[in-house]
Amino acid sequence: MEQVIHVLVDDLQRIRLYAEKGFQVFQEIPTGVWQAYERLVQLGFTDHLIR
Repeated sequence: MEQVIHVLVDDLQRIRLYAEKGFQVFQEIPTGVWQAYERLVQLGFTDHLIR
C-alpha cells in the first residue's frame, strides 16, 4: 500500500509539472487534492518525485 501512495503522489506531481512544461494539457487540480498531495510529501511519500 505504501508504494502505491508513493506512485500516486508522483503521478499528481507530474500532472502539474508536465502541463507547466507544455508536455501535456493543463488539468485543474482541486485545492483539497493539492493540499493532500502536500501533506503526503511532508509525511515522506517522496520516493518517485522529480527533484
